[in-house]
Amino acid sequence: MGLRQAMAVLAEQWHDIHSRLSPEAIEALSDLAGRLLREDDQEAAEEIAHEIAGLLRRRLPGDHPFSAALRERTERWAGIAEPSLPLAELRALLSHTPSPAEVEREAVARLLAAPALTAAELRALGQNPGDPALIRLQNDDGAGRWPAFQFDADGTPLPLVRLINGILEAFDDPLGAASWWLSDNGWLGDAPANLIGRVPDEHLIAAARSETAGV
Repeated sequence: MGLRQAMAVLAEQWHDIHSRLSPEAIEALSDLAGRLLREDDQEAAEEIAHEIAGLLRRRLPGDHPFSAALRERTERWAGIAEPSLPLAELRALLSHTPSPAEVEREAVARLLAAPALTAAELRALGQNPGDPALIRLQNDDGAGRWPAFQFDADGTPLPLVRLINGILEAFDDPLGAASWWLSDNGWLGDAPANLIGRVPDEHLIAAARSETAGV
């Protein structure tokens, strides 16, 4: 496992990696990276690097540079003092890490920017905006938005999406469910919404169940 290379990629790809994570995962990553920078003991530093690898391996696609670096076969971890580790860059990035509230605002803005239908558009298509099996997001003005990936070309809700929304408990956590659908998934290699009709339904269902298994 190329831990050293992966930590270097972590610094190089810090902003891109952040954009792919939930606020909770970003907070966990920042905490681990801070501990790594403060750790003088080589064995302890290696353990922290493994924790970072485990955190990101589950959340980044297989073709991401961080994932590719982890697959490299190298010698054992050489310690936090290893010159190849971009410590100064990582410290600078951590000092400018946005707060969880800022991260959450950015994440919500990204979800609201995704293609969506309004309540009026749904009614015009003969659909019920109050369907609890559909993800309903809310604009700042309180108006509802229903992400477009949930519907086929004629506006009919996709049975697969309704099923997975139930697994994700979208009615209680619409932002969390929308984030799962619209964010890159390390297990699937792409955002689940992009894979509807392109991979077997069972793969998406299994990924959703894996997401909620520890909840």
